[in-house]
Amino acid sequence: MANTVTINSADELRTYKATILSNLAKSVWDISAIIESENAQEVFRQFKFEKIATEPLSGKPENLVEVINQSQTYLVTLAATEYLLCLYPEKAFILNWGNVSGYDIESTDGTIVAECFAATSYRSNGKLTADMKRLCANQTALQKYEFFYANDFSDVSKEYYENKYAGVCIVKLESI
Repeated sequence: MANTVTINSADELRTYKATILSNLAKSVWDISAIIESENAQEVFRQFKFEKIATEPLSGKPENLVEVINQSQTYLVTLAATEYLLCLYPEKAFILNWGNVSGYDIESTDGTIVAECFAATSYRSNGKLTADMKRLCANQTALQKYEFFYANDFSDVSKEYYENKYAGVCIVKLESI
C-alpha cells in the first residue's frame, strides 16, 4: 500500500474504508483464535509483542497495538477527507498515511492542509497542541483544519484552542 494517495471522490474513500474494515475483521478473527487457544498471560504477551493483527491498509501482519492506533487514525483521516470533499468538491486531496512527511491531508494545490488523530483524550501526548502549532506556522495554506476523535473534548475546550490558535478550524468528529 502506498503511503501517499490522492483522493478525488467519496467513492475512493469508501474503497479505502472497506479495505480497512475487512482487515480489521481479519484481525478480530485471528485474535479470537488466539484467545480460544492460549492462557491469559500468553494472550497478552502476544498482544504486546507479536504481529498477530493485520495492518489496516496493506494487509500485512502487524502488532495489535499498532493496528489499533493506525486503524483509528486512518478512519479519522477518511472522515476528515470526506468532510473536506463536501466543502471543496472541486479539490483533490493527498493523504499521507503513517510516518510520511507533510500534513496528514493536503489539497493538491496546497491551499488546504489538515492534521488528524484519534486518541483516548485530546490531551494525549500533547498531540492537539503540537498539531495546532504546526498548522499555525504554515504561512501558505488558506484553510487549516484539525480533525480528531476523542471522547473528552468540550465546547469550552474548542473555544479555548480556536482562540489560542486563530486561523485553524477544529473539527471534533462524533463518529468514525
